[in-house]
Amino acid sequence: MTLVDLLSRGYFPKELPNPFTSTLFAQAVTGVGINLPGQFAVRRRRNGGGLPISNPARYSLARGGLLRRALSVPNPVNQHALSAEMVTEWADLGPLVAGTAFSATSPVWMPSGRAIQGRRHQRLRPVLSAVTRRNNRYVLKTDISRFYHSIYAHSIPWAVHTKAFAKQNRGLTHLGNRLDALVRAGQDQQTVGIPIGPDTSLVIAELLMQACDRELRIRIPGVRGHRFIDDYELGFRDRTDAENAYHTLESILAQFELALNPLKTSIVELPAALESTWTSKLSRHEFRATAQGQRVDLIDYFNVAYDLYRSNPGASVLQYAVGRVRYLDILPPNWRLFCTLLLDCAVPEPAALPYVLEIIINKVNQGAVCPTVEMGNALNTIVEEHSAIGHTSEVAWSLWACLALGIGVESNAAAAVVTCDNPFVALLALHADQAGLVPAGLDTTLWGSHMTQDALYGEHWILAYEANVKGWLPSVDPGDHVAADANFAFLKTAGVSFYDVNAAVGIAQQVPLPNVPSLTLTGVVDYD
Repeated sequence: MTLVDLLSRGYFPKELPNPFTSTLFAQAVTGVGINLPGQFAVRRRRNGGGLPISNPARYSLARGGLLRRALSVPNPVNQHALSAEMVTEWADLGPLVAGTAFSATSPVWMPSGRAIQGRRHQRLRPVLSAVTRRNNRYVLKTDISRFYHSIYAHSIPWAVHTKAFAKQNRGLTHLGNRLDALVRAGQDQQTVGIPIGPDTSLVIAELLMQACDRELRIRIPGVRGHRFIDDYELGFRDRTDAENAYHTLESILAQFELALNPLKTSIVELPAALESTWTSKLSRHEFRATAQGQRVDLIDYFNVAYDLYRSNPGASVLQYAVGRVRYLDILPPNWRLFCTLLLDCAVPEPAALPYVLEIIINKVNQGAVCPTVEMGNALNTIVEEHSAIGHTSEVAWSLWACLALGIGVESNAAAAVVTCDNPFVALLALHADQAGLVPAGLDTTLWGSHMTQDALYGEHWILAYEANVKGWLPSVDPGDHVAADANFAFLKTAGVSFYDVNAAVGIAQQVPLPNVPSLTLTGVVDYD
């Protein structure tokens, strides 16, 4: 595994629309003898070196219903430093995250897709559950409350060196202390929480959780179970043993300033279902090969999906339902009906929007007629309704679809989107305007206020840099604020762009399938 892999395939969250890329950045900063001007060896910080203190860019992701997930894109200078440290020190770090008897998500370097992935896919949850439950009568199910957001940065050296050692040895000659310092530098020196999105965070999460796993095995010898990130399932013969295990795990986690979520904790008497019944109902649905038969089957399928969505609040029912039909061969007479059924999922449940767009745009790329009117109505409605409340993912994916399909952003949506103070939304909207898709134009006053040198290290760093490189917004003060900063001037001179305009038009994003525990889908690692 190389640094270029980690920065190109493991930096930006996979949930961003596909114009956002770190490939050119990875290539520019990983050549032989190349370093960002502000880069430094963290071990030498006491001798005058220094890494910029920054804030990550934020991206609010729809998860389903009222639930959301706050993703982060760290500043590239800081992410380069953290990634370089992990790659350089992998000989020491790797054995600490190589896996335990419980860990299903120990990090593995991969040649394609995400640079670092969990060892086992979510689709194997039912299989692992069956093993956990063998010869047992009860299972303890629990997870950690707001896991990524509650990780205490100073606990990283505790996991690497033990808490006693770390308390007595705080110097940067020790790996755990360097990781602690690098994580905090990319989060305005905050000690609580790590970014959700970069692959480096999976490594840190597993570093902590595998330390807990090892202690759990010592405290409860022979216990059988599995863990996906922070989500435990442990099997027991007696209910009392399950209750005691909960308190034991609680005390172990407390040593790392972590806490179990009582609302997601249960002791289940066996036998019990291995996966959600709604996934089984949807996965078994079949579609006939005749036009009339397929039409009836499509209506029946989505009717079942809508009912299951209502009876399973918070579950990824519609995301799964859409993903299940992504490769279905839709016969021409049923195409418009199919699009309507998909859009009927996306508007009330925006978490399904990326999957809906992937299907429609891929099929349009293959020659299907674009349902322009229906798509335009849905996309503009979503932009208008979600901009004011900061629902980044809904607005960003809708703007990307407008770019990909050449659909105009109507005046009401244009007026709403400029109130959304988010760098990813801003760049997509500015591109749409530059492409002539916003007839009413954009009032860029709010976004333009971020075109400063200071903003290059704040939450709007990608806007402050990229809108300058693209010539979409001017600097607030006279001169070029990017050229005035050594780090970002280096990137600009090297031709680095984090937004690929060619990837925004007419190209469908291969959206990862929704993360649900089913044998029928290839899941992805969750962050909760």
